[in-house]
Order: sequence, then C-alpha cells, then structure tokens
Amino acid sequence: MTDRLCITVANALGLNREEVSDTTSRINCGKWDSLQHFFVILAVEKEYGIRFSSGIIPELASIAAIRHELIRSDSVE
Repeated sequence: MTDRLCITVANALGLNREEVSDTTSRINCGKWDSLQHFFVILAVEKEYGIRFSSGIIPELASIAAIRHELIRSDSVE
C-alpha cells in the first residue's frame, strides 16, 4: 500500500519517497526549512482538499503531526 501523505510531502520537498516516513520532521530533514514548510502545507492541503487553520500550521512540523491533524479532521482515506 502506498502512503499518500509521505508521497505528497516527499514531492513537496524534492525527496525520494523512501526518504520520508512518519518520523520525518523539520528537525531531522535538512530540506524541510521554514520556506519548504509553506510548500509542504500547500501540497497537503491541495492533495486532501482541505485548509489548515493558520494557528495549527506551525505545529504541523512532522509527518506524524500532519497525519494526526488529517485524522482529527477526518480527511484521511
């Protein structure tokens, strides 16, 4: 089974899918800086057809945090 979220984030960061997992975050991924964070959020919003509130966006600094918010908002398949 493919992981839609990891593929979306990998594409946004210009990484191979194998380089991204639930443990990937701004802390351990050199390409995920503050500017790329903007592109990650936009890519996820587009892929899932949602909008994150501006207050939550800074907290979505890892795949796990994004996945948690998608599940909370019932946007994950």
